[in-house]
Amino acid sequence: MTNFADKKVLIIGSFCNISGYSLHSRTLADSLINMENGPEVFLIDLQWAEATRSSEYVSLYNERIRHTQQFLKFLQSTNAKVDEVFDCSFQVRPPNEWQKVTNYDVGVTAALETVTAPKEWVDNCNMMKKILVVSTHAKQNLLNADCDGRKILTPIEVIPFFNSLPENKEKFCGYEDITTSKNFLCVSQLAPRKNLHNMVAWFIEEFGADEDAGLILKTYIKNNSVMDRHVTSDSFKKFIEANFPDKKCKIYLLHGGLSDSEVETLYDKETITGYVSAAHGEGFGIPIFNAVCSGIPVVAPAWSGHLDFLSAPVKNETSGKIKTKNLFLKTSFDINKVEQQHLMPGLITEDCEWCYPIAKSFKKNLRSLIDSPKSHIRNAEILKEHILGTHTKEIVEGLYQKVVNNIICNEQEDIKDGETIYL
Repeated sequence: MTNFADKKVLIIGSFCNISGYSLHSRTLADSLINMENGPEVFLIDLQWAEATRSSEYVSLYNERIRHTQQFLKFLQSTNAKVDEVFDCSFQVRPPNEWQKVTNYDVGVTAALETVTAPKEWVDNCNMMKKILVVSTHAKQNLLNADCDGRKILTPIEVIPFFNSLPENKEKFCGYEDITTSKNFLCVSQLAPRKNLHNMVAWFIEEFGADEDAGLILKTYIKNNSVMDRHVTSDSFKKFIEANFPDKKCKIYLLHGGLSDSEVETLYDKETITGYVSAAHGEGFGIPIFNAVCSGIPVVAPAWSGHLDFLSAPVKNETSGKIKTKNLFLKTSFDINKVEQQHLMPGLITEDCEWCYPIAKSFKKNLRSLIDSPKSHIRNAEILKEHILGTHTKEIVEGLYQKVVNNIICNEQEDIKDGETIYL
């Protein structure tokens, strides 16, 4: 591989928070830091909304972040131009926040969980030389965007996440307090897109009289603070008391900071019957992905980013033919406009649509998983084996490294082509 030790790459992202965009930032950064004979990597750290900052990640990246701050101050003191010092930038954040930084800027995003990205994104996307997204859905979301007839023309490449869960995981210590044997897990923010209150309602409607059924929710509203815990707990308590005062099934609420190793232990097949989601859409769906990599059956809408890792080639036992098959319990859905109260300026606009899971289909899948578990467990194991082979750290890091390699090599070719030839 070419030696790029004299090259400089700037990555702008939220490296120290606990969020999907933060994991995306760290995955990219680690890929380039681990690159053999790779460029020098500089990090500008951003705060992602009100998400919790992790002392573990601060410790891991703080030295490089501080070095970047000092280097940028030095450039400012010498009136050096950033676009002349850095060979390229990667900006891991929503497209409405992308800006011109270097001569080769790469936008990195999960896009939107809607049918189409807002028209306000088109110009910023076309400002980039390349766009990296995490799923086929995210790519199509951007391609569907239209601003007065103008489309996104920047090349878009899909690079997913990789499996980081160990093969042998311990059981989450909190599961010792679980008294039910039919347990569903959902790891999700309590936000409009995640549709949690409807999901809880549908679970109770199906299993309300069953004392042996439980729904385990690892959730939060903004962060892992004590105040957030009280607000989150109060939200569910009032909702359930108002609508299902006589329920006998169990709702378990987990809240607070968990280390990466503790999060891994949530996906325990001995405790969890299935992973459930009734979200309006996912850019990728990291918790669903973790469930797949743990061999846990998944109930989810048959739409958006998670579809990329919920199917696998399956050999027909009779004909011997191999065909790609969906290996999850598919919840039917309708596509409709996002409700007015859920709009977000610059992100989710009034033209945006997403999926609305159908309650009857979701509840039917829950019941099927309880009544006929063998076929679903077998499908989950087939899916796990396939995804563990296609979504490895080596493959994903190699894709990011290839992007940088192509950028810098093409840049060198451009310089060579532009040299003056003396006769």
